[in-house]
Amino acid sequence: MKFDHLVIRDVEGERRITAAELPLRVGTGNDASLRLPGPGGPPMALIDLLDGVPFIQPVGRGAALELNGAPLDASRRLGHGDELGFFGSRVRVVVDDQRVLLDVRLEDSAYVTRPPELDAEQAPDDEAIAPTAFTRAAETAALREDTRSSPLKLILGGGLAVLLIASYLLFSAKSVQFEIDPAGPDAFDIDGGWFRLPIGDRILLRKGDYVVKVEKRGYYEIRQSFVVGDEPSMTVSLAMRRKPGRLVVSVEPAVEAVVTVDGSQVGAAPFGPVELEPGEHSVRVESDRFLPFQGVVAMPGLDRYENLNVQLVPRWANVEVTSEPDGATVFAGDAEVGVTPVTIELLEGSHEITVVRDGFAAWDGTVVAAPNRPQSLPLIRLRPADARLIVNSIPRAANITVNGRYRGQSPLTLSLSPDVDYEIGLSKAGYGVTRRTVRLASAASESITVDLSARLGTVTVNVQPEDATIYVDGSARGRGKTTLRLPAAPHRIEVKRQGYIDWARTLTPRPGYPQTLTANLRSVESLAQEAVARTLETAGGQTLRRVEPATFTMGASRSEVGRRANEVIVPVTITRPYFISIHEVTNRQFAQFKANHDSGAAVHPSLAADDNPVASVSWAEAAQYCNWLSRQEGRTPAYKEEFGQWVPVYPIPDGYRLPTEAEWALAIRYAGKPQAMRFPWGTQWPPPRESGNFADRSALELVPSILPAYDDGYASTAPVGTFKANPIGIFDGAGNVAEWVNDWYTVPAPGMTTPLVDPVGPERGNAHVIRGSSWRHAGVTELRLSFRDYGAEPRPDVGFRVVRFAD
Repeated sequence: MKFDHLVIRDVEGERRITAAELPLRVGTGNDASLRLPGPGGPPMALIDLLDGVPFIQPVGRGAALELNGAPLDASRRLGHGDELGFFGSRVRVVVDDQRVLLDVRLEDSAYVTRPPELDAEQAPDDEAIAPTAFTRAAETAALREDTRSSPLKLILGGGLAVLLIASYLLFSAKSVQFEIDPAGPDAFDIDGGWFRLPIGDRILLRKGDYVVKVEKRGYYEIRQSFVVGDEPSMTVSLAMRRKPGRLVVSVEPAVEAVVTVDGSQVGAAPFGPVELEPGEHSVRVESDRFLPFQGVVAMPGLDRYENLNVQLVPRWANVEVTSEPDGATVFAGDAEVGVTPVTIELLEGSHEITVVRDGFAAWDGTVVAAPNRPQSLPLIRLRPADARLIVNSIPRAANITVNGRYRGQSPLTLSLSPDVDYEIGLSKAGYGVTRRTVRLASAASESITVDLSARLGTVTVNVQPEDATIYVDGSARGRGKTTLRLPAAPHRIEVKRQGYIDWARTLTPRPGYPQTLTANLRSVESLAQEAVARTLETAGGQTLRRVEPATFTMGASRSEVGRRANEVIVPVTITRPYFISIHEVTNRQFAQFKANHDSGAAVHPSLAADDNPVASVSWAEAAQYCNWLSRQEGRTPAYKEEFGQWVPVYPIPDGYRLPTEAEWALAIRYAGKPQAMRFPWGTQWPPPRESGNFADRSALELVPSILPAYDDGYASTAPVGTFKANPIGIFDGAGNVAEWVNDWYTVPAPGMTTPLVDPVGPERGNAHVIRGSSWRHAGVTELRLSFRDYGAEPRPDVGFRVVRFAD
């Protein structure tokens, strides 16, 4: 029988708890849905329905609860007749065809006040009752008396009874004062008992258990239990906690800007609303062409919206440039920025300004720009040039400078002052720098042509098949192995042959350093054959994806934000193709090997869901699962037990195993691309929506740090394959669970230049490598694909995937 609700029976009567109100919090604090007498505090257990059947999960101080007389130390299903106990308080579970009833009994609670017990010496003496003589009924005569009811007597008697009852209630009631901070609640209500009489700022209540409920806009609701005992008066203090506020950040002018709150980047402006706890928070706004804004915003909370409008201050200055005559070209360094008269934008700092017009001598000057402080240069009076120099170059489009100042590209006509020595410089990528010194007479007109000397580098191209044609910048330069002398500028090298996939690289030759390229063309036919067998299925139900051999680099540069010291750069070569499971092993799949495994239902129920990845599994258990899977297909197990410890078998057989760290990195961090990915979603931070299952707003109660602007909808793990796969179809390389790999953990020695071939890690160690982030991670460091962790014990956020060599 499946149920969609619970019923609670306590001193308040019966009440129905729908599925939307679950899980039911059991505890002694004011936030408990099923309140038991006690000292207050966080919930001790959660009661929920799983597949229509009730179950209980201990949390916090759950060890104080007992189920059927035994401590409650793990999640349990609840059945008819089960009984929860807490210091004498009892909750009996009744399950019938109509409902699930939680019957609360508090009469034996250690926290409920009882009448005092008298000692035997204090017990009153029994009073002796003297016998009377027996008289027969026949010896007595009935006395008849007529009585009449008086209305006045009835009224007086009734009034006296009411007065006596009222007096009893007043004298037996206790005075209770409620101190509420802040004062003036919107709603105030007391549950429990039947008698209450407000008198001034106090309320008269009889002895018993009560629950006070206080509501005020902008504050969390308070539900707090209290007990009225024998004391004539008592005070109940209620401190209400303010709700978070919501901050919206906008910028003027409307430009691209990054918002950082309390040291964590939260998104691009305009941004919000973002929930912030009451108090002061630092806000920083940065944009490329503006000065950074740094401020502190005071959040009152109370569920209010706060708008922070940031007025960005330009980092540049507007500089007005005029010349006589006008129409002169203005250069800022090598960049042409306008024609006079013109107002140009210069970023803060010092800039070299050149003003040039044909027939006039060039004007050179230096301008120091201060942020957001416009300035006007004095009128530039250009002097007529009495000499003209035409500069040509071989090849064309060489950069030309005059006394170190950029003037343009050849061919170019320069206007120069007479009888002045000028140094003319010419340069071009792939060619040397050539300088000429000229001095022209008045009214002279001359031209020079400079043949630039190419800086050549040697490049040897090896090709397979041997009759493939080599192209350089679109021109055929040879067939088969060819050695080329090329200028030291970027060149596109292509290798082509009919029936094969074209190969291409961009290369800059280095004079004095010969370089070699090797192009192995792949036939269209072989690629088509490989495409047929790119995936396969295992006996355990996993789908595996084929990964081709490659040479690549593990680790990360020291300049990468979030990089850790153990991410040493190591060149690696994988020589054999292999298959890797596209999903992490699930609870359903692992249960075929170990039926009673618990992935952490006590941490969060979703961790134990069938289609979620298995977690809380040790490295040895993962290795044994791989052996079990190998035996299902008649393959050679990849692990063996030595002296009570599971270790890999070398050389590696054809059975299933955990991926080596290098195989994991090639499949998930490179994913068929020539360059490693920084994050699974790209390079920007923070992650965009639906990038993976990370520590987000839904996991706020389970993890210490979250992505405040991210919500993937899953507090712990999600079903495998929920989020987007990487470029070769592998899911959850980041997020969901981190993953055991085959290698013992170590920090590689830096400075290696020769690739390690098929590395398997050290021969022994104390912990194994863990790769990838999990549902518990929210930082830049952990969400990078180069992040390396290690461990020796199971964790509720660590699982694994399987791999084997291609046959």
